[in-house]
Amino acid sequence: MVGLELIPIGTILAVLTSQVVRTANAAKDVLIDKESFNILSKHLLDIAPVLKELQLQELNESQAARVALESLESDVKQASNLVEKYRNSGRFYLLMKCRYIVKEVEQVIRDIGRSLAALSLANTEVLSRISDQVNRLQSEMQRAEFEASQSQLDIVDKLNHGIKEQKLDQAFVNDMLEEIARAVGVPVEPSEISKEIASIRWEKEEAANRKERAEVIFLEQIILLLSQADTASDFEEVKKQYFQRVQVIERYGSREKYIPPLNSFCCSITEAVMVDPVSLCTGTTCERSAIEVWFDDGNMTDPKTKEVLEDTTLRSNIRLRESIVEWRELNCCFRIKSIRENLLSNSGLLLHESLSQMQALIKENSINKDWISIGELTDIIISILGNSDSIDVKMKILITLKGAVEGHARNKEKVVESQGWRYIISCLHNDSRVIKEVVDLLYELLQDRSGWNKSFCEKLSEHPSTVNYLVTILNGPVSDSIETAEKILTELFEIDEENICCAAKFGWYKALVDRMIQGSKTFFSSSSLLR
Repeated sequence: MVGLELIPIGTILAVLTSQVVRTANAAKDVLIDKESFNILSKHLLDIAPVLKELQLQELNESQAARVALESLESDVKQASNLVEKYRNSGRFYLLMKCRYIVKEVEQVIRDIGRSLAALSLANTEVLSRISDQVNRLQSEMQRAEFEASQSQLDIVDKLNHGIKEQKLDQAFVNDMLEEIARAVGVPVEPSEISKEIASIRWEKEEAANRKERAEVIFLEQIILLLSQADTASDFEEVKKQYFQRVQVIERYGSREKYIPPLNSFCCSITEAVMVDPVSLCTGTTCERSAIEVWFDDGNMTDPKTKEVLEDTTLRSNIRLRESIVEWRELNCCFRIKSIRENLLSNSGLLLHESLSQMQALIKENSINKDWISIGELTDIIISILGNSDSIDVKMKILITLKGAVEGHARNKEKVVESQGWRYIISCLHNDSRVIKEVVDLLYELLQDRSGWNKSFCEKLSEHPSTVNYLVTILNGPVSDSIETAEKILTELFEIDEENICCAAKFGWYKALVDRMIQGSKTFFSSSSLLR
């Protein structure tokens, strides 16, 4: 408090008591790490009667008493600021910071405990009636020790590992986001996820204003990773970004197929185009992983100039990274344009080459899965699948489609809702090599993050030839497809028990026998097997 020495002790105590109670009540509203904030709230509420006791008694007008009060007021204010900061933060952000938050709460409780001890010493006689209570309270507070829950730490460690290893595959990102959302009670819906990511962006801007560079880099990496999840990306924005890049490449000549990288895009150590560029104090830019290995090997010089480095701090070069990402996206659009032209050329050689290029694009990053769909490559190869008699072509298309839909809900829905569903199912009645690829693709299409996609399973069940084809596989020689085919068929039995009868008619009786042993009255009353 400003001018504390000019304010009567009684007034100081009244204001401080009110602030303590207000902070205690606010602490209960923090959404994550509730245990530590609830303990903070409890300790603050326990302090309130002590302050009220001091108001009722004649408090020593000593310098020591005023200094102790000033210290306590400062610590309670710090607790209040801490509570307000995290009470208004997003849940995702709170989880990311859980390890630090509990330590901040621990420290502020200890500080308040020390200030309470000093206040008690300065007013021993006044507090004699409740001295045992005060001593116990300040002792407990000074020994406060917290840890974030192991489940929270496991999620944060997994996330940090994914960032470090640059795990950008769609399945990992989707699972990671769902795990985080489930841990903090946020629905896995695009609108809710967008709010959480927007909250992290706001925290990043605040950290930038405070010039906390390490925090900015950390939050930026979190945003970059989580934004790639299906439920985090606005498909309209993805399409808009794609067509913006297409407009740029259309300005180039018709013969242009590739934009070469600028020299600044290449690492000074590996000479490869960088993914996570960082700058040294000398201005030299390197790939983060490469310069870390350089330092680990005992090198303390600039890899480009050989100058001895006085400071080995790595500074993320955000603008350069954004430029590299844009360069990659423009070249991706060039590749999609070229693949499209080759697929439509009716050239067998170009077809195989184009499918290989599609597979490479799919493996590079998750956004390419959306872009090949927006660029109509998925539609084109589905059409070719339905019209080609080549075993090799069918196999390669099925493998490519599996890569395109793997862990990607939008692409799965597009394939299932298109004529591709019919073409894929018809491939079940084909060469054994094709059968394996089509069964694997069907299994992937039927999965979502929670298990079997019931809606897609119902669509598959409605196709008149599905059960017949699957039973043929189970009774046939293609052993590496039998297990997966049986899993699909078993799920179709759960969708519609009539499929059990259908399977028996085609010579596969296992499911029917199982139901007979179970004695399902409902099944036998509705069964049409013997009709």
